[in-house]
Formats: sequence, C-alpha cells, structure tokens
Amino acid sequence: MESLYRPLAIPTSLLAGPFNRPKYVKARHQHLDRSDISSKFLDWVDSLDIVLDHAEVFFSIPGNTYMIHQDHHSLIDFPKINWVYGVLDSHMNWFKPKVVGESANTTLSTPFVKYSPTDVELLYSTSIASPSLVQAGIPHNISNVNGFRWCISTVYTYRDKRLIPWNDMIKILSPYLTKIQDQH
Repeated sequence: MESLYRPLAIPTSLLAGPFNRPKYVKARHQHLDRSDISSKFLDWVDSLDIVLDHAEVFFSIPGNTYMIHQDHHSLIDFPKINWVYGVLDSHMNWFKPKVVGESANTTLSTPFVKYSPTDVELLYSTSIASPSLVQAGIPHNISNVNGFRWCISTVYTYRDKRLIPWNDMIKILSPYLTKIQDQH
C-alpha cells in the first residue's frame, strides 16, 4: 500500500545526538525539543525546498494497541515522516472509516478524530521501518508488542506554509524511497 507507507533512506540523522529516552518518558505525547534536531538534517530539508513545520514524540509502552485515530479534524491527506526508537517490532495499521469519528484535541492542542474498532475496517498493516513516510490523514494506530517505543513524527510544509500533500512528498522524496519489505 504505497499510498499509506513508504520506507525511506534519508542521508542524515534527524537527531543531533543519541535519542534521549529519559527526556521523552514524561508524557505519552510531547513536542520534540528543536535543540535535539541535527543542523545537518535541517540543511537536508532546506535542500529539498521544504520546511520542517513541527515534530512530536509519542511514547508507547509494551503490550498495548493504541487508539485508532486520524490526525487533524479536516485533512484526509496528511503525510508525516516518522522515526521509531526503542522497540522496532511494532505494526502500524490503517483503516477505512465506516462512520464519522469523534473530533478531539491532544494534550498539545493538535486536532485528531478518534474511532472505535467497530467503526473502521482494516486496510493495511505493516512493520514500520525507521524512517518512513506515513499517511496520517486516515484512521490509523500502532500495535506495540514487546517493548518501549518512541516515535518522532514530523510535519513538513512548502516555504509558503502550505502542507505538502502525499503525492508531492513522494516526488520530493523520490531519491530516498526504498522498497516495502513487510506486507501483511
């Protein structure tokens, strides 16, 4: 399902140093500290003629399946680049909604729509490579099976602050796309 997930081979690290796990266990959802981002990564993003708009960290504990949700209240095309740290044996699942979900806001005041498992139909599930381009504009969740997991989720815009749609991200990132290895 190349319209939902694409593994990436990005030529530089997102982070300026090792991932600081203790810093990001204080809450399930936090902003990534801008000082943790590598200047080489920001230069790479700039070379693509795009802007890193914001980055969030999601902390997951073992044995949980997380809420099915769609990022944003009104967008159905919301690509993000995600990096996973800690356990790599987790699955991202995408769903087709059967009903309109319930709008809400995260603790960081970012909008999302939540769904119950009976309100959706599974479209695709895969182990996630890190980094990867993921479609967050449709219902999705993570099944985390065997360890602590951190996901840094990053959002990009054009220089004029318009969100970049999936097909444009595919074009921009085409030199860095790799083959999907794990399909379920």
